[in-house]
Amino acid sequence: MQKLISKFFLRRKVTSGQTADGKSHIASIPDELAIEIDHHGSPVSKRPSEWFVCFVPGLQKQWWHGFTNPRHKHVFALKMVGDGQWVIFEPWWNRIMVTVLDMDEAVKFLRWGAVGSILKVTERIPGDGSQARGWANCAVLISLMLGRSYWTWTPHGLYKRLSAEDGVEPVDLADFLEEKLNSMMQRIAGEALGNVSALTKLSPEAAFTELGKRISKIMFSLSSLSLHRFAVSEAPRFPVAADAFFTHGPHQAVASVKALISHFCERGQFRDCDQERTSRTFLSMLRGNLYLETVLGCRTEPDERDLESRTKSVVEVFLRGEVFIRGLEALPVNALKSRGGEMFASVNEKNRLGLLAHTKKIEPSQKLRADLMLGGIS
Repeated sequence: MQKLISKFFLRRKVTSGQTADGKSHIASIPDELAIEIDHHGSPVSKRPSEWFVCFVPGLQKQWWHGFTNPRHKHVFALKMVGDGQWVIFEPWWNRIMVTVLDMDEAVKFLRWGAVGSILKVTERIPGDGSQARGWANCAVLISLMLGRSYWTWTPHGLYKRLSAEDGVEPVDLADFLEEKLNSMMQRIAGEALGNVSALTKLSPEAAFTELGKRISKIMFSLSSLSLHRFAVSEAPRFPVAADAFFTHGPHQAVASVKALISHFCERGQFRDCDQERTSRTFLSMLRGNLYLETVLGCRTEPDERDLESRTKSVVEVFLRGEVFIRGLEALPVNALKSRGGEMFASVNEKNRLGLLAHTKKIEPSQKLRADLMLGGIS
């Protein structure tokens, strides 16, 4: 008992409000180890976050499910922490899972939430909850995490209390995903692509190399890869959201390439071509097998040096190169010769694969060969 009382008085020596120097001080702890605290007694100050609180039916049958609401048998919460990244607070029976999820992973939990109900709730700081709540089930833990003092032990009971609060909103998942993907892809594309018109002052090689590096940086970023996985896996359930990804992602990149091609055609530096088709070809060459392997998780994301080297090779092939292809639809070529079961397009003044209006014949290069039927250079 004496030891317990000593600990109690030791804790009381921790200042609960502002101290003279704004730092916390504890007896027997050197002052040089003291840290600054805010008026809540915290070493850091954070703005309240918005959480998506999901009230869901069970995925596996449990004995207590018969005593709970059919659609609200469990509750967990997620919040966005960056481009395409979420934090989940999931109270399991044997542990609390707190981890970071990519967009495609978070959507799986949100889709589960949409089967029940999703509420957008702002946490309270410092909050007025209490740890002295007895049984720490999912509803009690979520209530404490949000800083609420509700004395309810069921997910549905917590749902009713939160729903009655001012500022708490129900979430329509399809509308939210469409709006979120629109804003995210617009911002990512706008920041990464930059001012494409400024590239018209450069030579064709320099312009397409710079634009190719910008597009590659977007495509192989973790956020874009996660959004692509989401668009592919969830397209049947959220077609509008998936369409928003492609409208402000790949389609925006194609439009930027097309603007450059149009400029150099007007200046007579490019031969006539189907600009839309050729723009999509350039994007396909930038993707190649590497993008497919990366988005499927077969390999890690390439670093900046690899992307730069790869982009230069793609541009060389695209503008003036010589390439083996296994199909006639990949690039606009006037005549093709059969060689060893493949179709070979030679580069010369009258019949050239590249776009440049004036180019010298170059020797084939092994590293510049591209399997365009599989999407370009890998």
